Amino acid sequence: MNEVSAESDAIRAYGVASSGIGDVIATASGVNLAANVAVMVPVFGLIGQDFLASFGLAQFNNVVSSGMLAAVHQGTALSSIAAAGGYDQTDAHTASALKSAGKTL
Repeated sequence: MNEVSAESDAIRAYGVASSGIGDVIATASGVNLAANVAVMVPVFGLIGQDFLASFGLAQFNNVVSSGMLAAVHQGTALSSIAAAGGYDQTDAHTASALKSAGKTL
């Protein structure tokens, strides 16, 4: 239970995938907002202004929430890539220390 093994390239790949997911969420959210508002305005016109105002607010809240979710995925991506770099640095430092210790034996 004391052994830890990390594949830094796999961690980086996860980070890249998470970043891509964040990009897709952000893009889809913007497209959703534009498409829904563009369709609703001609349908409801002047008569449905109150509904359109409420709908617009709901769509805005959706975009904000989606943006927050996209930011979480981007943060996960950054953390994963940084962690992979940390593992690589630790491995390199440990390998160097072991080589130095081996030379003195």
